[in-house]
Amino acid sequence: MQQISMPTLNQNIRNGLNFTWSTQAILFCAIIIACIGLNVDSAPIVIGAMLISPLMAPVVGIGYGLGNSNSKILIQSLRLLFIQVTIAIVGATLYFFISPLNATSAQLLARTEPTLWDVLIALVGGFAGIISSAKKDGGNIVPGVAIATALMPPLCTVGYGISHLNTTFIVGAGYLFLINAFFIALATAIGTIFFRVRSGEKLNVPVRQQIVLLLISIIIVIPSSISAYSIVHNSYINTQLSQFIEAKLNDQYITKQSVSGKQIELSVIGKRLSEEQVKDLTKSLKDYHLDGYQLELKQLTKGNYITPKEFQSYIKQTGDTDAIQENVNSTGTSIDTGTSRNSKVLKHIQTDLTKRYPKEISDIYVGKVKDKDDSAKQLVMIDLSKTGESSRSKIKKTADKLAADEDVQTTVQFVDGSAKKS
Repeated sequence: MQQISMPTLNQNIRNGLNFTWSTQAILFCAIIIACIGLNVDSAPIVIGAMLISPLMAPVVGIGYGLGNSNSKILIQSLRLLFIQVTIAIVGATLYFFISPLNATSAQLLARTEPTLWDVLIALVGGFAGIISSAKKDGGNIVPGVAIATALMPPLCTVGYGISHLNTTFIVGAGYLFLINAFFIALATAIGTIFFRVRSGEKLNVPVRQQIVLLLISIIIVIPSSISAYSIVHNSYINTQLSQFIEAKLNDQYITKQSVSGKQIELSVIGKRLSEEQVKDLTKSLKDYHLDGYQLELKQLTKGNYITPKEFQSYIKQTGDTDAIQENVNSTGTSIDTGTSRNSKVLKHIQTDLTKRYPKEISDIYVGKVKDKDDSAKQLVMIDLSKTGESSRSKIKKTADKLAADEDVQTTVQFVDGSAKKS
């Protein structure tokens, strides 16, 4: 059975604090790899960079120096951390300055809004790190802690913010790094004190130092707690809104859903609702704990139809570059010229319906649009001729069956052809 001891902990901490140019070169390589991973939105590349990064050593050293009241190790660790952070930020800034990829990836955005959960991860990760450092063979715990607490990506994001002169990225990612580094160090200090007590050492941690650490912890936690509350609150509002939509608008197709401040915006396709019905919907928000919110309902339909003009307006509004209108002859108009299976199925449905109902159908629009959850949905819009109006129900059933046979979920709507001519 492996023993946890203070001598082992002391030796492992000191070994990690040795300043060598080879270690700093490894750090520079790791930061470039992490930047590439963030730039191309690849989590595996970012994880690989964190595995080889030596950035954990000085952070753990700071905690050990505090918990052991060893000013020499504390100063040595702070100096090393400052050097490594400088190397990391300079390297990241240079990379993003010369990188041809300027788009902000999801990996970068994820490092700009720290929450209370980042504090918990850093604390628990720090405890795991100090325990592994106190064992003769830490196994794969330290690399795991490096991945979980993610010290590298925030520094890369700071470099991105500097290269693009974006203060939001600089402040948000810098704060995330501060959270991770501070609470890893705090957990390490607490763990060091625990091991000292366990080994029978006499503690000499000044009360003043304890108070300072407590105050700093509270100050750092407050902003992340506010951010965590915001996330939980937004999640609750979205859940209540989903229940409202399911109960009150279950016969409408929701193309867009957003909440900004106290304003709820919904874009819908379906039977046209009167102003009185919209007012009733607004009043019923309070039944779903959405008191004080105002409902803005954008209806993309005229009567019981969606017009080509309204549909094209929706496409421009959502910026859906996959929804491109092709002008073809009377066999139909196709939206989304992709070669995916769903696109092929939609075109098959389009062709089949046109052959089955040549007199009843004037035109067919098929395509991929984004719904309220920003996920792709398949849409079939049918423009009936004057003789086809009486067959509307039959044609819809046929379209639904064709989609079901191909195991593709579609929403069928009817286009007001007269609007197209106006």
